[in-house]
Amino acid sequence: MISPPITGLIGIGVMMALIMAGVPIAVSSAVVGFVGCIVLLGVEPALGVMYTIPIDKVATYSLSVIPLFILMGALALHGGIGRELYVACVRWLGRLPGGLAIATTMANAMFGACSGSSLAAAATFTKLSLPEMTHYKYDIKLSTGCIASGGTLAAMIPPSGMMVIFCTFANVSLGKLLIAGVIPGILTTVMFIGSIYIRCRLKPSMAPLMTEKVSMRDKLLSLRYLITVAAVFITLLGGIYAGLFSPTEGGAAGAFVIFLIVLFRGRLNLRSLMETLKETVTTSALIFFIIIGAMVFAQFLAVSRLPNFFIDLVTDFQLSPIVVMLCLIVIYLILGTFLDAVAMMALTLPVVFPLTKALGIEGIWFGILIIKMTEIALITPPLGLNVYVVKGLAPHGTKLESIFLGIMPFLITDLITLAIIILFPALTLWLPATMGY
Repeated sequence: MISPPITGLIGIGVMMALIMAGVPIAVSSAVVGFVGCIVLLGVEPALGVMYTIPIDKVATYSLSVIPLFILMGALALHGGIGRELYVACVRWLGRLPGGLAIATTMANAMFGACSGSSLAAAATFTKLSLPEMTHYKYDIKLSTGCIASGGTLAAMIPPSGMMVIFCTFANVSLGKLLIAGVIPGILTTVMFIGSIYIRCRLKPSMAPLMTEKVSMRDKLLSLRYLITVAAVFITLLGGIYAGLFSPTEGGAAGAFVIFLIVLFRGRLNLRSLMETLKETVTTSALIFFIIIGAMVFAQFLAVSRLPNFFIDLVTDFQLSPIVVMLCLIVIYLILGTFLDAVAMMALTLPVVFPLTKALGIEGIWFGILIIKMTEIALITPPLGLNVYVVKGLAPHGTKLESIFLGIMPFLITDLITLAIIILFPALTLWLPATMGY
């Protein structure tokens, strides 16, 4: 008879095969988890798992933050906040070497602080900044690369939907994880901007300088466009940091602030409101289906005792935590070439998180590393969802190969940033440690 850990490994292999064959992650994880529970427990206990998990694991107050974060992103998208941020960044940064690309990256970071959606950010700035950079004869690899890569910043900079997904599989404080993402998010933004600046200084033909001058009055007036970001950032993160409310309450407060701002500016009519709510409900339902399937799969892995098998294996070989972390990073780099971020977490965290916990690896730090890996996965060939979003909205004739070549310098920058976060854990852990709870 096949041992339970081997059954767990077979289940992971079957699930990966189904995902690569195009079966949705929610369906593949639920089916494999259910069949695996039948094999290990029997039919009645497996049916009990399918009955209890949607209620016990998903119908919880803490997960209501997911639709609230999605609502924030939808309101920011339909409210034209991305356009305002881009205008402000161009007025202040546009005349630097690579100024439009730098402005796009900065606007992406600030838009991420309002939306938390990488794909929405990539779509927004493909429409906004790509025509502008094309007009100034920017190198197509630079322009598309900075848009696709800049969109990933929304995964790290809170509010982050990826952090919520991580916390559904890992026993980590969402509030502290959100706060922990601030410094790594800023660091990634600075690294991207520095990379663009250096490359454009060394090769000015990549990004011809803007000739139009912007008056100081126009620059100062554009600062009003940053009010939305400041209001959301202070309300959401400030409230969580100070312990005034939970992440769920912070999500509600942030969504309400964006709603009031968009409504006050006359950007929200009945039609756009209905589109916003429809998008929120549709996306939330999709995510919850994925979570349900992943939870069923996680239950199967727990019954197979596969996590315990790997813990014992690492203990027997006496591997140090840093060696284990480096091995996991390599595994995530490989998985990111053919799996999306949610699939990566659903497939690995039920096994990997208990292992890292047993080794004494700080959960918040590990969470930020995983979020960083999801950022990288969004631009890693051949999958790279952000790249395909840019390709779908770019002018006809834009080659996919050019976009993937364009993200390579940013991918290298991401890996350097990842190394800095690994070498200096305090960059991640200092801010959460100063919280009052």
